[in-house]
Amino acid sequence: MFIIGFVQSAQAWTAEALQARLAEIEDQRGLRLQPSAPVPSEGDLRKVAGGAIITGLLSSSTGSKAYGAAIVGIPIATFWAALNDETRHPGYTAVEYSEIVSGRPCASGRKVLQYLPVPMLSDRWWIGVLTKNTRIQTTSGGSVRELSWSSTTDKSLIRSESGRKMIAQAEPIGFSRGAWFLVALDERSTYVEYYLHTDPGGRIPSGMASMFASRGVRENIQAIQRFAQEARPSCPIE
Repeated sequence: MFIIGFVQSAQAWTAEALQARLAEIEDQRGLRLQPSAPVPSEGDLRKVAGGAIITGLLSSSTGSKAYGAAIVGIPIATFWAALNDETRHPGYTAVEYSEIVSGRPCASGRKVLQYLPVPMLSDRWWIGVLTKNTRIQTTSGGSVRELSWSSTTDKSLIRSESGRKMIAQAEPIGFSRGAWFLVALDERSTYVEYYLHTDPGGRIPSGMASMFASRGVRENIQAIQRFAQEARPSCPIE
């Protein structure tokens, strides 16, 4: 199953050129924090090179697995800074509330409380534990990057009155984990892969949960692109 949207890239990339660039960084994939993340097929990459956001669903015995890929017309350092700026994502992503409950803003290991309104169902909350893959960034000279996450629903981490009030209105998710994988194509454009494995918790039909996961992948890629272009991320450009 594929859902295709469109992303403006800084320049046109042929499928052959994109595949050649990804072949150059193939060894870096072995350093990933999320080694089970799927690698887009040749057919996927042809669509991506043509300017599409591709998304797909994977079979799973637990929760829903979805992935996506695109080329964005944004330098990797700028997209990376935007990606790590979660507290300013509300208004761009579907997340309505985002608060750091442990760690420093933009730093690896931070824990971020997030609240997601779900129309016609109970809203959901979780705490994302964000990890930067410093090894892959260092060995690639910054041209390849990965931001991985897993979730917890440990309420003891939430100390603010606003955060406690927010989660009182919602259900905790079952779990969420995944990663963003970025590859610099040139000084102005970045290849993006996004992987999500999630169980929204509660009584949600599996088909609906899979639809939410797939749509969420596409919308998050678009949202971070828009945030990077319109806002000025507070995270450092590195």
